[in-house]
Amino acid sequence: MTSLHGSSSRALRSPDGTSGSFGRMFPHLPGRQPTGLEAAKAFGLPGGKMDGGGTTADQENPELPSGFTYFGQFIDHDLTLDVMSQLGQSNEPGNLTDFRTPRLDMDNMYGSGPTVNPHLYDPDSHETKLALSPDGADLARTSEDVALIGDPRNDENMLLAQFHLALIKFHNNVVDELRGGRITDAFGQRLAPQPPDEPPTEQPGVPLAQLLDVENYYNTVFSEAQRLVRWHYQWLVVHEFLMRVADQQVVQDVEKNGPQFFTPGSAPFIPVEFAAAAYRFGHPTVRSAYRVNDDFVGKIFPDNPDAPAVPRQDLRGGPVLPEHAVDWSHFFPVVPGKEHQFARRILASLNTQLLDLPVSAVPGAKEGALARPVASLVVRNLLRSEALALPSGQDVARKVGEAVLTDEELETTGPVYLWYYILKEAEVRSGGLHLGPVGSRIVAEVLIGLMDADPSSYRFAHPAWRPTLADRYGRFTVSDLLRFAGAVQA
Repeated sequence: MTSLHGSSSRALRSPDGTSGSFGRMFPHLPGRQPTGLEAAKAFGLPGGKMDGGGTTADQENPELPSGFTYFGQFIDHDLTLDVMSQLGQSNEPGNLTDFRTPRLDMDNMYGSGPTVNPHLYDPDSHETKLALSPDGADLARTSEDVALIGDPRNDENMLLAQFHLALIKFHNNVVDELRGGRITDAFGQRLAPQPPDEPPTEQPGVPLAQLLDVENYYNTVFSEAQRLVRWHYQWLVVHEFLMRVADQQVVQDVEKNGPQFFTPGSAPFIPVEFAAAAYRFGHPTVRSAYRVNDDFVGKIFPDNPDAPAVPRQDLRGGPVLPEHAVDWSHFFPVVPGKEHQFARRILASLNTQLLDLPVSAVPGAKEGALARPVASLVVRNLLRSEALALPSGQDVARKVGEAVLTDEELETTGPVYLWYYILKEAEVRSGGLHLGPVGSRIVAEVLIGLMDADPSSYRFAHPAWRPTLADRYGRFTVSDLLRFAGAVQA
């Protein structure tokens, strides 16, 4: 659940051709004094302070279905992509370009829209729908198996790729339901089911006005479907995702009163305290293995790093056959009464597989060139925080007015890495069921604050809006989205 990690996707741009930036949420706090590679290794190598072993029953979070790990990763890839910062070098956030928009606008799925990125769209739908594989079990791919999606990182692992696919199906079904008159747009209006006197676009002598009427119709279908999808997604970020992963009182305070410490202003940015520390709370929630469907269980990485991708035995990214497609009822409470898997608790430890990543999982790594410390996600996170001069966890806690964890609670002495502090705070204050007050404050303020600064979000454009695809009680959850998308196996 992070993208400030030096991806090689240098060609990516935000939808309007511009790019965002990173900044600081607490610009007046000094950076924690760097302690270097050896200290990071003591925390992050296998057998170190943050080695949590495999996923055991006592590590499971009964309040967090396992699918939220990958919903959270999708959100992250919607907001941040840093391709310039380097481990081991000082990086000033204001000089780093964010190649995603600082908005919850799903640009990692929609790209820059059908006009600029037509390869992401289905031509048979007049580019109102997104492309997917012919059998519907996978993302659309090139002949070289490259996924046709707005951000290649969403094919980094199979579970994220399949969640991305579910959102594509959600959009496509919204298009069908809008055109069928079975649902309204976000403002309660019904669209015409067919364009006016649709002519063949290749036919000579067709009046330009007639062609434009047809083009405008399909543009309207796409834009209204996109708005519905984005607003329901944003609603889920605030009302389900944040309410599960953060302290509910903090979320409700930010939702009602707005951020206290994050002020995106007229030029929104992504705070590095969020991108390189607080939002990396998702890493401890990753299980070592998942039941994907009734017949397939996969580890996140193969036991043998040189294992071939085919036949599939693990959850690396790449092509997905129908027999390996995700049954989301194993990840979310989609089917009443059916058991689903839970994420790991938010603890100051990660499953061991994340401390010894295969080369394929590390951006920019080359075969045979991955030194062991760099193979640890923990070591990478800690060195990244030092390169960005993040403040200590204790200083941030004092700044937001929260009681500071003691050395005994932190199980270490001196100023600690902000990321470690936030994880330890969740472990100590909530038993790892959700973020503590400092982590909750940063995550909730950034996600809600970015929506409040976005003229196209429901919170800015229509604060009274409620999900139009909600059930009769007004509820709309990720499970409802998956059912509407037809992304649940029978």
